[in-house]
Amino acid sequence: MGSDVARWRACGAVMCTCCRTPAESAAPAGDQRLEEVLRALDEDFLALLGWDWERRVITWPRQHPVIGLPDCPVPGCPLAITVLTRPMCGGCLERWRDSSLPLEEFLLVPKETSRGVGQGPCTVEGCRRPRHTVASRLCLAHHTQRTGTSLSTLGWEEFLAHPKVNGYASSGRCEVAACYLDRVGRQDPYCRAHIQRLRRAQIAPGFDEALWRRTDKAISTTREVSLRGMPDLLVAELLYGLWARTQEGLRARPECLRPLYDRLRAHQ
Repeated sequence: MGSDVARWRACGAVMCTCCRTPAESAAPAGDQRLEEVLRALDEDFLALLGWDWERRVITWPRQHPVIGLPDCPVPGCPLAITVLTRPMCGGCLERWRDSSLPLEEFLLVPKETSRGVGQGPCTVEGCRRPRHTVASRLCLAHHTQRTGTSLSTLGWEEFLAHPKVNGYASSGRCEVAACYLDRVGRQDPYCRAHIQRLRRAQIAPGFDEALWRRTDKAISTTREVSLRGMPDLLVAELLYGLWARTQEGLRARPECLRPLYDRLRAHQ
């Protein structure tokens, strides 16, 4: 299936630091206030968060005495336990409560599918586009090739090995300012989730797509929080604030900080 897919399955985080080439991005330059905050930032803490000034996404670590989020123990579940008093992630907890299994037995049953885990890579060797859906294993172009052409009669392995099935270059990043996911194709400027959000948002009278691009939320994943689409100084201050709280032993979970960051972005 390829090393990229194997790493993505093992990690479960969308475009995490272990699944991408580290970007050579330096901290931004600015006025005296920005320079002061940047100098005060703890580099080891930024590394713990997988911070990259180009990508601008916080990734909560699996292991840390204050802000660590352990993996959900259900086999096949790529999500994190965000409430540490619970034995598993929220979705698996609901499935367990709806089942009749004891906890010990439920934790042995693999999770078949996971939604809301971001983007995984297309399975075709050398393809840099994201999967059309979590379960499809193929980008939109290859999904169309497999289902809507003469290749639809081929088995899975035959399809992947066919000489007409070649990898595609990335179509680029979604143009919503907060988003760090990839576009589904060259014609659409957004990732699949933001294409769906746009269709719903366009119904509102006086809809301003340019403003929507600047202020809409990122697509949430279990460990990641976007600081994209905000001024450099504000981003630096938010990073410093998270570090300072962590130094004081104050826990911070992604689902608690994400609404704050989204509100700041919405207010521009």
